[in-house]
Amino acid sequence: MTIYKGSCHCEQVQFEVDCDLSKTMECNCSICSKKGAIYSPAVNNNFKISQGKELLALYQFGTKTAKHHFCKHCGIHPFVNPRIAPNMWLVNIRCLQDIDLENIQPDQFDGKNWEVAAKAFMEQNKHDQ
Repeated sequence: MTIYKGSCHCEQVQFEVDCDLSKTMECNCSICSKKGAIYSPAVNNNFKISQGKELLALYQFGTKTAKHHFCKHCGIHPFVNPRIAPNMWLVNIRCLQDIDLENIQPDQFDGKNWEVAAKAFMEQNKHDQ
C-alpha cells in the first residue's frame, strides 16, 4: 500500500491514509451518489487526521450507524465511517493529492438495496477478515 495525503477543498481538514487504490468502490445510496464519492477502505491504524479535526461536522441519517464527516467551512466530505464497518474508514479518493482518476475502476456497491448488498459484500470478503 501507499501513504497518501488528502484534504477538504479549503485544506483546513487534512489527513493521511495508507490504502490500496486497486480496491475502490462507488455506492449508489442516497447520500453517496449525491456526493459523487469514490471510496477506498482503511483500517484505523492506517488513517490519521493530521489537521482540523475540530473543524469536522458529522451527518447521520437512517440507522445513524454510518458517520459522514465533512468540513464545516467548505462542505467537502473527505471520509466516512461506513455502516457496514463503523470502526473503519472509507476515504473519498477524490480528496487525495496527485491521484489520476482516469485509471481507477471502482467496484459498485448497491447501497439502494443495502441489506442485500451488505450481505453479499461480507460473504465475498470474509477471507479478508
